[in-house]
Amino acid sequence: MELIPDQKNSKLTAVLMLVVAVLLVYLVGFHWFFKRHIEYAEDLSALKEQLGRFEAVVAQRESLQQQLTAIRESSSDEELFLAQPDFNEAAAEMSERLGQMVTTLAADDCQIVSRQPVRPRVQERFQRVTVNVRMRCHGDDLLQILYRLETEVPMVIVEDLNVIRPRARRRSNNDAAQLQSLDVRFNMSGYLKS
Repeated sequence: MELIPDQKNSKLTAVLMLVVAVLLVYLVGFHWFFKRHIEYAEDLSALKEQLGRFEAVVAQRESLQQQLTAIRESSSDEELFLAQPDFNEAAAEMSERLGQMVTTLAADDCQIVSRQPVRPRVQERFQRVTVNVRMRCHGDDLLQILYRLETEVPMVIVEDLNVIRPRARRRSNNDAAQLQSLDVRFNMSGYLKS
C-alpha cells in the first residue's frame, strides 16, 4: 500500500475540483445575473420595436389632423337638424317629405295609412320630433323609401320598424296566390336645433 497518492491522479483531481468549484461559484453567484440581463435585453428589444411603431403613428399625426379638420369643415352639423322652429311644423314637414317620397319612389299601390306626431316623454339635449307612421307597401318600394329617409339631409332616423306580411289570399279562379302589400309600422325621428 502506498501512503502518497499518485501525482498524475492528484493533478487531474485538483483540476476537476477547480472546475467544479468555479462552476458552483458561477451557478450560485452569477447565473441569475446573466439570465436576468438576457431577459432585460429581450424586453428592451420588444420595447424598441413598440417605440418604432408609436413613432410611425406620431409621424402621421399632422396629416391625419389636417384630414380631420377638412372633414369637420366640409360637413356642417347644422344641416343635420330639422329647419323648422317648433315641434308641430317639423312634424308636418317630416310627414310631407315622407308623402313626397312615397309618391315619387313607390308604385301606386304603396300608401300611407296614418301619420301621427308623438311628443317625447323624456327631455333631451336637442328637442326630438317623432312621427309614428303606418304604411302598406311592397318590399322593394319600402326599402327605397327607408333608404332615402335615412340618407338625405336633414337627418331622419327610422326606429321601431315592424313589418307584417298579410296572409296570402287565393283567387277562386286559378288558386294562384295574390301578391299583397306589407303592413309596415315605424317611427321616424329628427331633431330641432334648439
